[in-house]
Amino acid sequence: MSTTPEEFRPPQHSRSDSVQGRLKALMRDFRLGAWQPTPLEQRLAELLALSAAGTGSLSAVSIRAALWEGSMTAIHENGGRFVTLVADLLPLVEKPDAAALHTAGLALDLVETVAATAPHRQAAPPSRACPGPSRAGNRQSETAPPPRSPHPHQDSGGLRADAARNQARLLDAAAQIVRERGLKQLTMEAVATAAGVGKGTVFRRFGDRTGLMQALLRHSEDTFQAAHLSGLDHADGRDEAIDQLRAFGVAAIRRYAQEWELQLAAEPSPHQRHRRTPRRSYHERISALLSLAAPQADAELLSHALLAYLEPALLWHLSHQCNLPLHRLERSWLELVSRVTQETTAPHDVT
Repeated sequence: MSTTPEEFRPPQHSRSDSVQGRLKALMRDFRLGAWQPTPLEQRLAELLALSAAGTGSLSAVSIRAALWEGSMTAIHENGGRFVTLVADLLPLVEKPDAAALHTAGLALDLVETVAATAPHRQAAPPSRACPGPSRAGNRQSETAPPPRSPHPHQDSGGLRADAARNQARLLDAAAQIVRERGLKQLTMEAVATAAGVGKGTVFRRFGDRTGLMQALLRHSEDTFQAAHLSGLDHADGRDEAIDQLRAFGVAAIRRYAQEWELQLAAEPSPHQRHRRTPRRSYHERISALLSLAAPQADAELLSHALLAYLEPALLWHLSHQCNLPLHRLERSWLELVSRVTQETTAPHDVT
């Protein structure tokens, strides 16, 4: 146990800045070939990437599991640079603030990049994240499978009815705290008080504050996807597809406005943002609706342009730094959809 007095311990932001700098340096060295992960380091990266596949974020449990797997052996791999960095993430994800969550996001980018280079790991097909070679209208999308309906996460799907109601009450209380008081005030004690339960109940359900925030993000994502990412049979023709496009964007803007801090803290880095599952699901849905609303358009690429307007960081900038009211952001989305879908003939290629 550390005997360092509390007043001499580095503050959370100092630790985050230090770990961020080392993460960026390690990523740079990896890309330049100056750091070549050993098979054990690749195995640890795979474990971490796999554990974060469902939530899009690292947890204290997954980090401890990776460190246990590596044991003392990993310290001697490349001078212990990677495993030491993983260990230093642990205090950040156990009691995270916005800076710590951003650091954990950079760490996830690193482990996913390293894991993807493991010799026995099968790379994901690029078509899920990148447009195909076809440019002529939507011919490629005509043979593509329809968007997948969202599947609820297993941690809530298998609960008894009373346990599910209790979890929903806890998550509703947590969401209200974030909306009204900010992410820094989201503690296990505050949620317990707001929900009228004992603190032990919150710890048993979510494990720690990281688990609580991950559950809150999953709850928000599941609710949004259930309302706006249902199957194609719910869009019958061009007019209804346009209506659903409009409703999707307005709902996304209102959702982000209620949880700015949580969304920005969980925002992936630019080179991973478009590969994460929620973003791909949004793109699939928007692309399918746009194919109905504007059959001659290149729906696969234009969907990315529409979704760029709905990036949480951009909307926060417009709302908080440009002081634009939400109703103007919503009205602009409706205008954007109208302008994109009113074209009935494909544009000429640029020469």
